[in-house]
Amino acid sequence: MRVVRLINSIFTSNSFIIYSDSSDLAFVIDPGDSKSIIDWLKSNNKFLKGILITHSHFDHIYGINNLQDEFPEIDLYGSLYAKEGLMSERLNGSLYMEIPFVIKRQDMIIIKEGDCVPLWNDTILNVFETPGHDRDCLSFQIKRNLFTGDAFIPGIKVHAKSKYSNKMKAKESIKRIFEIFGGDTVIWPGHSDNCLLSNVDKSIY
Repeated sequence: MRVVRLINSIFTSNSFIIYSDSSDLAFVIDPGDSKSIIDWLKSNNKFLKGILITHSHFDHIYGINNLQDEFPEIDLYGSLYAKEGLMSERLNGSLYMEIPFVIKRQDMIIIKEGDCVPLWNDTILNVFETPGHDRDCLSFQIKRNLFTGDAFIPGIKVHAKSKYSNKMKAKESIKRIFEIFGGDTVIWPGHSDNCLLSNVDKSIY
């Protein structure tokens, strides 16, 4: 599996394209600037199979509609609470940025703790619920890679000031990540650079 990190124009959030050299399929985690994603897919001859959402805050979702227009058959995955956020400009925060946004389509695949999403060949994505930053937060494990959204940004305390944030749950989610995953796990956060879990200072959490 390979990962392409794209840094978005809104709040420098991260979007990730995940793909395999052995398949023409690709998936996107937390789509922001859709043009960058579409340009990469076309230049690399990849077909977008699905979108996965770690949480429904605006800076991690605003590319969904454009991608679904470009690739009408793609699947959209996220938590039940994320679906609520995707359909509410208040919950996803876009209203307060004066860029109101909701998804056009509601045919979303709801995923939860313990679910698996098949990607290609023998590769699957494992779903973990990591609430705290918001109640809808999921993290996605693919082999040695863990995509954490804003539930865990190495070196930064979790922002927990949204309507459904919970500082205690945020700490519990991060503690669980350290307990479940090995030090050789690569953390791909919703903002900032990727790093090995073993290089993260636990004490700041």
